[in-house]
Amino acid sequence: MVEKRQLADACILMVEEKLKAFLDDYSGQRWNNATTNLYFALEHLVRALLASAGMESGSHEGIRILFSLHFIKNGAIHPKIGRYLGNLYDRRLTAEYSPLRRDEFNKEEVDTYLQWVKESIDEILPLLNKNNIDTTKIKSII
Repeated sequence: MVEKRQLADACILMVEEKLKAFLDDYSGQRWNNATTNLYFALEHLVRALLASAGMESGSHEGIRILFSLHFIKNGAIHPKIGRYLGNLYDRRLTAEYSPLRRDEFNKEEVDTYLQWVKESIDEILPLLNKNNIDTTKIKSII
């Protein structure tokens, strides 16, 4: 079994990669790809938080359930962050699996999702830092 610190650190690297990919897609006006990268950045951030607390899930749904039970329900994280994760998941599915709906993604929508991810980062990073997970690069990316 992977040590919780190793998994959390690996997830943080994925957050950084997805945020950088988001910036590239944003500048290229690839709104559906930008949406997908924002979702995965947030999901990996949540996975890092779970890992730092000794929890792990292999599914999107499992991650959302553990996050809700262990961080939202007890008030450590605002419930809106859970809603952001769920809504981004739904939009990611549309972005990736509904090619005829690609045109419905636009800058304004992606700007909203970016704000959601920034709010989520502001809530989650202090908990990661408390668990001695290095998150210094994340804030410098976006």
